[in-house]
Amino acid sequence: MATKHERAVIAVDSNGVVPLRLLGDAPYAAAHLRPKIHKAFAEAFDLRSALKPKPPRASAARLQPGFELAKLDDIPGLIAKLPIDQKVRAVSDRPGGTASARAQLKLFLKKGLPIYAEDRSDPMPPSAFHGSGLSPYLHFGHIGIEEIVTEVFDATGGYARSRLHLEVAGKREGFFGADRNANSFLDEALTWRDVGYVWHHHRREDTKSLETALPAWARATLHLHASDRREFVYDLAAWESASTHDPLWNAAQRELVATGGIHNYLRMLWGKKVIEWSRTPEEAYQTLIHLNNKYALDGRNPNSYTGILWCFGLFDRPWAPQRNVLGQIRYMSSANTAKKFKLGPYLDWAATLPSPGK
Repeated sequence: MATKHERAVIAVDSNGVVPLRLLGDAPYAAAHLRPKIHKAFAEAFDLRSALKPKPPRASAARLQPGFELAKLDDIPGLIAKLPIDQKVRAVSDRPGGTASARAQLKLFLKKGLPIYAEDRSDPMPPSAFHGSGLSPYLHFGHIGIEEIVTEVFDATGGYARSRLHLEVAGKREGFFGADRNANSFLDEALTWRDVGYVWHHHRREDTKSLETALPAWARATLHLHASDRREFVYDLAAWESASTHDPLWNAAQRELVATGGIHNYLRMLWGKKVIEWSRTPEEAYQTLIHLNNKYALDGRNPNSYTGILWCFGLFDRPWAPQRNVLGQIRYMSSANTAKKFKLGPYLDWAATLPSPGK
């Protein structure tokens, strides 16, 4: 489109702190991308955008959009006209907008960040600690990653280049300073989030099928076990209504439908079980994309696709022993999760959520 206009067209990459063009080809794992992010981080962060930019004044004539503006005095009526699935209930306790995003960030800095490194994988009710809760706001542009990173630094001693531990550049821990919780969160918010964006930037079309998206070893092991007998097989209606035999999977699905998200650790388990209990890997993949994109507030995001594909082996390695259905794909189970965490509070909370489809 830029070639069709006489005016200069400037593209601003606001996906991450480090621009995508500096991060190279699609990564095979987070460990491949982390050194590139650490190498470029200081300069990129020094050049971050102002929190309150001062754009140049523009004449009223330049601001004419060329189309009829929506009238915001009737929000329900406006939503009713949109080409979306009107059967999906609104998430009333997760308001959008920058004010809400900053309120969520403030809450996270107070309650979540101080225990992030130790407890981020522990499934808890949202009233206790349920991750940062910032992903939907990032997805819709209600807050920027640069602002979040700045606030995390400010909450843990402030930022200066001297804070960065260059001697451990490329390592998972320690690069962003002495604070363990800040390091853990920033590695997730920068490295792992950018893994999804960089991969999707280069391979967006490959997300259409497991055959084009997965590494060779993952495709091979899934093909080898494609005809394995499934212990359970569910159709889309059962998945969507949280009607499986597994209370923990059902709780995660109820959370997704009611709140627009799933606890980060349980989202991995949620995906793994759909693979095990579907007729084919491709059917499982399409089911997960459908559920995630229909109900998740941060669905349709690059990390939606790479997160789901991770369940099938993307960014991972072969695991022993060979298992039924999954082959060498990493295995997770509700029973092992129950041994690792105290799930009672989470299950009790999920039981209070409205049943999907009712």
